[in-house]
Amino acid sequence: MNITFKHIKKNDMFEMQVIEPQLRAHFLLTRELMNKLRVTIEQVLVESRREEDKGGGTHG
Repeated sequence: MNITFKHIKKNDMFEMQVIEPQLRAHFLLTRELMNKLRVTIEQVLVESRREEDKGGGTHG
């Protein structure tokens, strides 16, 4: 999977592209949405680590 980000300084927006053989997605995100996405990803990573440490692990 290839994920790219580009900052569009003029509008203070972020262009995000996700490219996979079966998927091609393109998003224009405000700084606020980009930060929400970052926080959500960090929360998932932390929670999945806690589950692994408990021996419960998640599959997916």
